[in-house]
Amino acid sequence: MSPTRTAEPAHAATLSRSLRLFRAFLAEQTDPDRFYGELAEDTVSQISQWVHLEDRTVLDIGGGPGYFADAFAAAGARYAGVEPDAGELTARGVVGGDSVRASGLALPIATASVDVALAS
Repeated sequence: MSPTRTAEPAHAATLSRSLRLFRAFLAEQTDPDRFYGELAEDTVSQISQWVHLEDRTVLDIGGGPGYFADAFAAAGARYAGVEPDAGELTARGVVGGDSVRASGLALPIATASVDVALAS
């Protein structure tokens, strides 16, 4: 009788998770929606192991064109993105989430106004 295997959490540091993200990375240039969508979902999974995201405010420094905004919104979080590059901010055609063009070195955010801050 073989031992029963339990499913690993999505955020666990496993070979299968690494392979999934690496395979997605290989498509970054040809299918950025796939790569950045998977990366954003993985990031939400990582953060969710420490913080319940429902109704929390997340500040993403270097938020890009909105993939992370979509993933955090799907998890029930309020999202605020800061992106210094106008081209990155609008790479999907519209600005994602509540994002602004600003520098991560001079954040236009009030002290203690967010629950989670990340830079990816």
